[in-house]
Amino acid sequence: MRQGSRIDIEDDLMARGIRDLLLPFSTLFGGVVAARNYGYDNRFLRIKKLPKPVISVGNISVGGSGKTPFVMYLVEKILSLGKKPAVLSRGYKRVTDDLIISCPQKGIEPDVRMVGDEPALISQNFPDIPVAVRKDRYHAGLDVLEKFDVDVFVLDDGFQNRGLHRDLDFVLLRGSLEDLKDYYLPSGRLRDSKRRIRRADLVVLTSHGEWSIPGGDFLRNYSSIPMAGVSFLPCYFTDHAGQRYPLEMIAGREVAAFCAIAMPGQFFSGIESLKPGAVSKRTFRDHHWFDEYDIDEIFGGNEDLIAVTTAKDAMRIFLDEELCEKEEVKQIFALNEKAMVCFGEDHIEAALVKTFGESNE
Repeated sequence: MRQGSRIDIEDDLMARGIRDLLLPFSTLFGGVVAARNYGYDNRFLRIKKLPKPVISVGNISVGGSGKTPFVMYLVEKILSLGKKPAVLSRGYKRVTDDLIISCPQKGIEPDVRMVGDEPALISQNFPDIPVAVRKDRYHAGLDVLEKFDVDVFVLDDGFQNRGLHRDLDFVLLRGSLEDLKDYYLPSGRLRDSKRRIRRADLVVLTSHGEWSIPGGDFLRNYSSIPMAGVSFLPCYFTDHAGQRYPLEMIAGREVAAFCAIAMPGQFFSGIESLKPGAVSKRTFRDHHWFDEYDIDEIFGGNEDLIAVTTAKDAMRIFLDEELCEKEEVKQIFALNEKAMVCFGEDHIEAALVKTFGESNE
C-alpha cells in the first residue's frame, strides 16, 4: 500500500471516530430543530408578515449550496419582470448587530465589516437595490419600506427563518444529494429536517460541474415538488478596482489559490480547470478576516505570482482600505461565478409570476 493511501485511510478513520463521538449531540440538536418546527407548524410560535411578498432562498445544511449566486440570479430575474427588489440578509460574521442598509447608487456604500461579505458582494453587483442586514429581518424589511420603493423582498438564507412569513420558498440542495445522507450538526452538516424539503415551493439542485438529473429514491420521495437544476460557472476575474479580466489570464501562470469558504474543494477544482501552471493552495477558516500577514504569507515574497480567490473572500480584502494599500493586493484576482439554469427554468419563472399574482400568459 502506498504511503499516501495509508494516510488517507487513517484520516478517514479518525474523521469517522470524531463523527461517532459527536452523534449524541447531533441527536440533541435534531430534537431542538423538531421542537422548534412543531411550534411554528402548529402556530404556537408567532409568524410575522411583511406588507410585500417575501421570496426565500435557503437550504437544510451549512455551506456550499450556492445561495449567494442564486440570490443574484433571482434578483436579475425579478428586475427583468419590472419589479423592484430588496435583499434581506443576516450578515454572517459581521462585527455589529445593528441594522445596516447598503445601496451604493444612493450613496450608501457597503462597509464589509458592518454588513458581512455576502451582502457586500450582492450590493456591489446590484448597486441600485437596497441590501438590508439585520438578524430580525421582519423589522429590517419595515425599515427598508420606509426609505425605498420596494415591490418584493429576497430573503437570503431564509429557510430556517420560520418567524417571517414567506410567499415563496426556494430550497437549494447540492446536486450530489449528499445532504440527504448527512447527519445533524455537529457530527454532520444538517441544520434542518430533511422532511421539510417537502414544504418547499421549488427544489433547486446545484452543481459546480456537469449535470445529470437524479432519479431513484429522490424522485420518488420528492416528485410532487417542482425542480430546477443550476450550475455555477466561472465567468471572469475582477481586481481590487473592479476591472474585469478573462478566465484565460491564468493559463500557464504560477498561481496561489486561497479561500475561506465551507467547501474549498469546489473552488480549487474550478481554478485547476482553467489550466494554470503551478498552483499552490491555501485554506482559511470560513469567513476569515484577512490581514496583512495573511497576504504576505500567500505571496511568500514572490513578485511574479498572481493570487486568486473567491468573489466572496475578495470582498473582505478589496473593501478593506488598509489592505488595499499593500502592493500585493493589486495581484489578487477574484473568480466570479454566474448561476446558469440547466433545467426547470420554466418552474422558476412560473413560481415568480404566481408570487406577484400575475397571469402567466
